[in-house]
Amino acid sequence: MCAPQEQRSLCWRESAQLIFLCRGGSVVIVGSVAGFTRFPSLGPYNVSKTALLGLTKNFAAELAPKNIRVNCLAPGLIKTRFSSVLWEEKAREDFIKEAMQIRRLGKPEDCAGIVSFLCSEDASYINGETVVVGGGTPSRL
Repeated sequence: MCAPQEQRSLCWRESAQLIFLCRGGSVVIVGSVAGFTRFPSLGPYNVSKTALLGLTKNFAAELAPKNIRVNCLAPGLIKTRFSSVLWEEKAREDFIKEAMQIRRLGKPEDCAGIVSFLCSEDASYINGETVVVGGGTPSRL
Protein backbone atom coordinates (compact mmCIF):
# COMPACT_ATOMS: atom_id res chain seq x y z
CA MET A 1 0.00 0.00 0.00
CA CYS A 2 1.31 3.45 -0.92
CA ALA A 3 1.54 6.36 1.49
CA PRO A 4 -0.42 9.46 0.40
CA GLN A 5 2.74 11.25 -0.81
CA GLU A 6 3.77 8.20 -2.86
CA GLN A 7 0.30 8.09 -4.43
CA ARG A 8 0.58 11.77 -5.31
CA SER A 9 3.97 11.17 -6.87
CA LEU A 10 2.62 8.37 -9.06
CA CYS A 11 -0.34 10.52 -10.08
CA TRP A 12 1.96 13.41 -10.99
CA ARG A 13 4.13 11.25 -13.18
CA GLU A 14 1.08 10.13 -15.16
CA SER A 15 -0.27 13.68 -15.38
CA ALA A 16 3.10 14.98 -16.54
CA GLN A 17 3.03 12.54 -19.45
CA LEU A 18 -0.32 13.95 -20.58
CA ILE A 19 0.92 17.54 -20.30
CA PHE A 20 4.09 16.61 -22.19
CA LEU A 21 2.00 15.23 -25.04
CA CYS A 22 0.40 18.68 -25.26
CA ARG A 23 3.91 20.19 -25.69
CA GLY A 24 4.22 21.66 -22.23
CA GLY A 25 2.14 23.48 -19.71
CA SER A 26 1.82 24.47 -16.11
CA VAL A 27 0.90 22.66 -12.92
CA VAL A 28 -0.17 24.44 -9.73
CA ILE A 29 0.02 22.38 -6.57
CA VAL A 30 -2.26 23.63 -3.80
CA GLY A 31 -0.41 23.60 -0.50
CA SER A 32 -1.08 25.75 2.56
CA VAL A 33 0.62 28.24 4.85
CA ALA A 34 0.46 25.30 7.28
CA GLY A 35 3.52 24.07 5.40
CA PHE A 36 5.45 27.03 6.82
CA THR A 37 3.82 27.67 10.18
CA ARG A 38 3.00 25.34 13.03
CA PHE A 39 -0.70 25.13 13.75
CA PRO A 40 -1.46 23.42 17.09
CA SER A 41 -3.28 20.09 16.86
CA LEU A 42 -2.67 19.86 13.10
CA GLY A 43 0.72 18.11 13.09
CA PRO A 44 0.06 15.58 10.31
CA TYR A 45 -1.65 18.25 8.18
CA ASN A 46 1.30 20.63 8.68
CA VAL A 47 3.80 17.93 7.70
CA SER A 48 1.84 16.93 4.59
CA LYS A 49 1.69 20.55 3.43
CA THR A 50 5.43 21.01 4.02
CA ALA A 51 5.98 17.91 1.86
CA LEU A 52 4.07 19.60 -0.97
CA LEU A 53 6.56 22.48 -0.88
CA GLY A 54 9.35 19.94 -1.46
CA LEU A 55 7.41 18.14 -4.17
CA THR A 56 6.95 21.44 -5.98
CA LYS A 57 10.73 22.03 -6.08
CA ASN A 58 11.41 18.44 -7.10
CA PHE A 59 8.83 18.24 -9.87
CA ALA A 60 9.76 21.69 -11.16
CA ALA A 61 13.34 20.53 -11.76
CA GLU A 62 12.29 17.12 -13.06
CA LEU A 63 9.67 18.40 -15.51
CA ALA A 64 11.35 21.60 -16.76
CA PRO A 65 13.12 19.76 -19.62
CA LYS A 66 9.66 18.72 -20.84
CA ASN A 67 8.52 22.36 -20.89
CA ILE A 68 6.28 21.82 -17.86
CA ARG A 69 6.40 24.40 -15.09
CA VAL A 70 5.39 23.44 -11.55
CA ASN A 71 4.53 26.01 -8.90
CA CYS A 72 2.61 25.97 -5.64
CA LEU A 73 -0.17 28.08 -4.18
CA ALA A 74 -0.10 28.23 -0.37
CA PRO A 75 -3.34 29.78 0.84
CA GLY A 76 -3.83 30.94 4.38
CA LEU A 77 -7.17 30.71 6.08
CA ILE A 78 -9.68 30.86 3.24
CA LYS A 79 -13.36 30.94 4.11
CA THR A 80 -14.50 27.59 2.70
CA ARG A 81 -16.48 24.63 3.97
CA PHE A 82 -13.16 22.86 4.75
CA SER A 83 -12.09 25.60 7.16
CA SER A 84 -15.55 26.29 8.60
CA VAL A 85 -14.68 24.82 11.99
CA LEU A 86 -12.28 27.75 12.42
CA TRP A 87 -14.74 30.54 11.62
CA GLU A 88 -18.30 29.31 12.28
CA GLU A 89 -18.23 30.75 15.79
CA LYS A 90 -17.87 34.54 15.67
CA ALA A 91 -15.62 34.66 18.74
CA ARG A 92 -13.19 32.17 17.19
CA GLU A 93 -13.24 34.01 13.86
CA ASP A 94 -12.53 37.34 15.62
CA PHE A 95 -9.63 35.76 17.54
CA ILE A 96 -8.11 34.43 14.31
CA LYS A 97 -8.52 37.78 12.55
CA GLU A 98 -6.66 39.52 15.39
CA ALA A 99 -3.64 37.31 14.74
CA MET A 100 -3.56 38.22 11.04
CA GLN A 101 -1.95 41.30 9.51
CA ILE A 102 -4.94 41.76 7.21
CA ARG A 103 -7.86 41.61 9.57
CA ARG A 104 -10.10 39.40 7.45
CA LEU A 105 -10.33 35.83 6.28
CA GLY A 106 -9.45 35.05 2.70
CA LYS A 107 -11.98 34.25 0.00
CA PRO A 108 -11.53 31.68 -2.78
CA GLU A 109 -11.42 34.62 -5.20
CA ASP A 110 -8.23 35.80 -3.48
CA CYS A 111 -6.50 32.69 -4.84
CA ALA A 112 -8.09 32.46 -8.28
CA GLY A 113 -6.13 35.27 -9.91
CA ILE A 114 -2.81 33.88 -8.67
CA VAL A 115 -3.57 30.44 -10.11
CA SER A 116 -4.64 32.01 -13.39
CA PHE A 117 -1.42 34.03 -13.51
CA LEU A 118 0.79 31.02 -12.70
CA CYS A 119 -0.82 29.09 -15.56
CA SER A 120 -0.42 31.96 -18.02
CA GLU A 121 2.36 32.91 -20.42
CA ASP A 122 3.01 35.93 -18.18
CA ALA A 123 4.48 33.47 -15.66
CA SER A 124 6.49 31.50 -18.23
CA TYR A 125 9.76 32.19 -16.36
CA ILE A 126 8.43 31.19 -12.94
CA ASN A 127 9.13 27.59 -11.95
CA GLY A 128 9.46 25.83 -8.61
CA GLU A 129 8.06 28.70 -6.58
CA THR A 130 5.43 28.90 -3.86
CA VAL A 131 3.12 31.90 -3.79
CA VAL A 132 1.53 32.56 -0.42
CA VAL A 133 -1.94 34.09 -0.27
CA GLY A 134 -2.16 34.32 3.48
CA GLY A 135 -3.18 37.76 4.61
CA GLY A 136 0.20 38.29 6.24
CA THR A 137 0.45 34.91 7.96
CA PRO A 138 4.15 34.08 8.59
CA SER A 139 5.34 32.04 5.65
CA ARG A 140 9.02 31.19 5.77
CA LEU A 141 10.64 27.91 6.80
